[in-house]
Amino acid sequence: MNIWGAVIYGIIVILCYIYAFKKSRSGATKAVKKGILRFLQQLPFLISVFLLIGLFDVFVPKNFVVSVVGKGKGLLSILSSALAGTIVAGPVSSAYPLGAFLLKKGATIAATAVFLNSWVMVGFVSIPYEISIFGKRFTLARNSLAFVGAIVIGMLTGMLLVGVPT
Repeated sequence: MNIWGAVIYGIIVILCYIYAFKKSRSGATKAVKKGILRFLQQLPFLISVFLLIGLFDVFVPKNFVVSVVGKGKGLLSILSSALAGTIVAGPVSSAYPLGAFLLKKGATIAATAVFLNSWVMVGFVSIPYEISIFGKRFTLARNSLAFVGAIVIGMLTGMLLVGVPT
């Protein structure tokens, strides 16, 4: 684990808050309160995801993950990852530990990237809400294009990082 990235990010955040407090004490106080509230809202979900990852890590054998999203599985691994990422919901910050779990268990970079992209881009769980705001036609078009886009971006990520998308 690269702790230095987190340390540098933390220092940048602290410096930004120091600047914000110098600029506007009331605005910075409001920002701190909003940040803490948002963190507390996501905390139960993040804890649940980490506990679930711990269970998966112990009880899901590596050969199972490899058999579904491992090297040599081709289009099956890409589609499985895209469907899984489309169905799950929650803050995107909890997707990254799941991506790390998949890689650790033998998933390809392309399949993991497709999973993460479809989590972020496709909103299967929020479709009813999205339809109520944007309409059925727009929502279905956006989600369909996002699904295809997630697959394309994930495969391109695999090609760029490894040279082989599946």
